[in-house]
Amino acid sequence: MKSFRIALVTVIAIVFAGCPVRSIFPLFTDQDAVLNPALIGTWEADDETYTFEKLKEKNYQLVIRSKKESDSTTYVVWLGKIGSHWFLDSYPIVNSDEHHYMSVHVFTRMKLEGDTLRLASLEADWISKMIDEKKIKITHVRRENEVILTASTKELQQLMGTIANNREAFPDENAFVRIK
Repeated sequence: MKSFRIALVTVIAIVFAGCPVRSIFPLFTDQDAVLNPALIGTWEADDETYTFEKLKEKNYQLVIRSKKESDSTTYVVWLGKIGSHWFLDSYPIVNSDEHHYMSVHVFTRMKLEGDTLRLASLEADWISKMIDEKKIKITHVRRENEVILTASTKELQQLMGTIANNREAFPDENAFVRIK
């Protein structure tokens, strides 16, 4: 259990440069989610690979593997479109014996350009600053210095629609190249 948490924190820190915002509720409903076959496959960047496989009718299983270590983490991922932008909503798959662990959602803006996949997660520090400065009003709780979104799916979609082009909200875009 401890090694799982360490792996999860490490993967999130590496994959989503900075610290991503976490949400209790998903970004998409079953009706909103879509499956894009072009996303299925293995993508590589620096020291990690992302492998997307169809999990169910409208979602994916994502396995993130570190090239340096033998660690991997598995997520359930939903894909959806808000305005003209594509987003991924991911949450880790946990073992049944992880009864103290709660899956939370991370939102990532996605651009798929042929064999290049660009990902940028919603930055926690930015959203915290915007809330503090009252530039964004979104339902949330604070746990120490961390903002955890508690807004409904509809409210989250409205927020994403208004900030999707903001480079401060979605910094550190990572580019992945299809390897198979």
